[in-house]
Amino acid sequence: MLNKVLMILFFLPLCVLGQQTKEVKCKDKNRGIDQLPCKIANRYGTDIIPDEETLIKYIDILINKRELLTPEKVKPYQINLIANDKVWHIVVKSYNCKYCKIYININKNTGEVLNFYKSED
Repeated sequence: MLNKVLMILFFLPLCVLGQQTKEVKCKDKNRGIDQLPCKIANRYGTDIIPDEETLIKYIDILINKRELLTPEKVKPYQINLIANDKVWHIVVKSYNCKYCKIYININKNTGEVLNFYKSED
């Protein structure tokens, strides 16, 4: 009987400690191609890309240079603000591939391209 009580007193705290969740640290080095960084930079007092008009001009340049697509053929873009209105999320339909879409995430404050990837949906 004493053996059982001692075992319970010994293993109960171990079980409780094992159930506590540890805080997971964010690792930007191992993030997926479609994941946002852990911390989104906010360096300037005003945003570099404050509105959709500026964003569309920026996207036109990116699409033309990186994907060699004519921006006029892929318009209109699907534009949303994500991550507490800190990141522009853009979806571009490619005319080279029927089901291909290009996803772009751009930091609103710095103008940094956070993600640029193509997917077949």
